[in-house]
Amino acid sequence: MLDAVIAITVAAVLLVITTGLRMALTPYLGGLSPFMLYVAAVLLAGLISGPLSGALVMLIGGFLGFQLFLSPDGVPRQGSILSLMLFWGVSAPVLATASELRSQLRDAMTRLTAAIDRKGQDRIRS
Repeated sequence: MLDAVIAITVAAVLLVITTGLRMALTPYLGGLSPFMLYVAAVLLAGLISGPLSGALVMLIGGFLGFQLFLSPDGVPRQGSILSLMLFWGVSAPVLATASELRSQLRDAMTRLTAAIDRKGQDRIRS
């Protein structure tokens, strides 16, 4: 339960930061690259908190980017649906990679901790 709360909190914080940054860039970018920062947020969420957090950022970020930057007046611009689908298509393997890397790092830290503990026990016995 606590892991889910943490994942949701991480996703919410990353979504607020990412959306704020993208909105700050709107005067310079307009409707161009509405999802570029959200891809980075998916990666960070997957690394920090795991697949649930990354999936939330991917799904909600997609809808936010679509609504705020591709159809701000309520009418989707030409190609906006395709842009959203491409974002999700790119973000899914980014999330899978981040989740695998997170898992590998956790395993490596477990092995390192065990090796350090064994080394410490050897010194105590000597």
